[in-house]
Amino acid sequence: MKLNYFELLSPYPIFIADTCHVLSPKLKDISSIGYNTYQFYILLLLMDPKSYFDFIGCTEQYEKMSDDEIIKLDIFNLMTSNKTTSVALESALNFFLQEKVTYSQEDNCYYTYNKYDEKRVGKISKDNYVDIRDIICQRNNFKGKEHTDLSNIKSKKALEIMKKLQKGRSKNNKLTNQNNDMELGNIISAVANKSQSLNILNIWDLTVFQLWDCFFRLSNNNIYDIQSMSVAAWGDKDKHFDASAWFKRINTEL
Repeated sequence: MKLNYFELLSPYPIFIADTCHVLSPKLKDISSIGYNTYQFYILLLLMDPKSYFDFIGCTEQYEKMSDDEIIKLDIFNLMTSNKTTSVALESALNFFLQEKVTYSQEDNCYYTYNKYDEKRVGKISKDNYVDIRDIICQRNNFKGKEHTDLSNIKSKKALEIMKKLQKGRSKNNKLTNQNNDMELGNIISAVANKSQSLNILNIWDLTVFQLWDCFFRLSNNNIYDIQSMSVAAWGDKDKHFDASAWFKRINTEL
């Protein structure tokens, strides 16, 4: 399920029939649990089988597996087979979903309940976990779909290609994570001090997706302002200036 720009910007939950409502956490919600906890929850959701084995300290075990064994791995079953990751994932789902989430070891699924009347709403299982995870990632401005579940790949050749792609993404993510300028706290400070309406007091009511959208829009408009001042001073004889650039779509992946 690919969310559109309007849905991503909306502060209201996304309803998934017979399953749950996916929240877009506000900055104050992230602050209430702590930024490190939030990062850990995101890490759990972004896990694929390879990163799962790395996480539990069994990298060598994964590397010794045959292609046939790797194909059979399912991230949901892996996460729920381990007590630590099962409980951690339950906590993460409780943060990102409107419903109360409880893991059932007997049925190997997470049941969701209405927090007000305790009635069961639905369940999250092997069959729909990846879809729910991807929607959560989208609402938090993470590209969860890039973390492909290799259990869906039947071709050995395709599996080899995907493994190479995942290795490249992992390396790229490490390089990206080293950019402290893009750390969430710094982005909050930058937007609060650049925006004409947001400040360090009211910015906490933004959802995390709204914050990133504001940041990229402010960056885009800052470039526009510089270009427009240059045109006003020196003219635009080459016709390079786009007067409509200030409202052009910035989220081009949608």
